[in-house]
Amino acid sequence: MGNDKLYIEIPAEQNSPYQERIPSGYDPMQEIYLRGRAFRSMSGGRIPWWVLISGWLIFGGLALLMLISAIASQSFGLLLPLAFVSIPVLILWRGTVAKVSTTKPRRR
Repeated sequence: MGNDKLYIEIPAEQNSPYQERIPSGYDPMQEIYLRGRAFRSMSGGRIPWWVLISGWLIFGGLALLMLISAIASQSFGLLLPLAFVSIPVLILWRGTVAKVSTTKPRRR
């Protein structure tokens, strides 16, 4: 009665035999999927620093140029394009925060 032992078998982690195919990007839906995948990896902080910095230079520079021209012209007509240009900047901001928080040394 006292020798009853409970055995629990945990299966080894199985790799899927189906590899995720990367879409070609020639189809419009596949292009949207590829852009979403790139923006997800960018906002998650899983990109190299040089990509993040060049993204800030390109997208941040464009957003800054639009903001300066909207302020200088004092027109509400540039606010809608500024809103569209600010979407990649928000993604870059999330990616920068994620990248800095994962590479920052933890202090106890």
